[in-house]
Amino acid sequence: MAQSISVQNQQRAFVRVDDTLPLAWRRIEESRFNAVMAHYERHRVFPQQVNDIHQIIASLDITDALRQLEQGDPLLARVLVRLDQKLNLLLRLFHPDETERPMVPTPVNLSGGGVSFLDKDPALSKGDILEIRLALSVEAMTVIECYARVMMIAGNVQDGLTRVACRFEPILDTDRERLIQYIFRRQSELLRAKSGY
Repeated sequence: MAQSISVQNQQRAFVRVDDTLPLAWRRIEESRFNAVMAHYERHRVFPQQVNDIHQIIASLDITDALRQLEQGDPLLARVLVRLDQKLNLLLRLFHPDETERPMVPTPVNLSGGGVSFLDKDPALSKGDILEIRLALSVEAMTVIECYARVMMIAGNVQDGLTRVACRFEPILDTDRERLIQYIFRRQSELLRAKSGY
């Protein structure tokens, strides 16, 4: 039984969809990635990125207050959590740190196991490690932040653009599940649109 659940989870992770979503990436050095992985192995989360705007946001964290509010008024707490997330995302979009690219709508092929995207002349090689920020809607309501290894680069695949195929290495389990749920939802939308419903 456990083996069939594992196979089902693996199959879910590789369901794919083509879409255009806000994406930003940057190559990171192996030493930086090793530090990220060491933190991830100990804490099962990625280390905080620190810059001025992000330090300010972190100092204004309201997580504990929202947890207390959730006991008395769960609906209000959910609304405030979403509002807080939206504000944080907008700040990240409009004030990325000096080494981050802004998120721009990008053609992607997305699965729970990885992403491929089109870019003009990316300075990348097979095996490079990327830090990726991917919004699961044009409105940037849910942003996935993860790391990925470049597995393939194919030049001039569409209008002079290069396809970069990456495997997530690692991605938080909650983010992978969000991706998979998004993919199923998007596939359903595309099927309904195709059949005229």
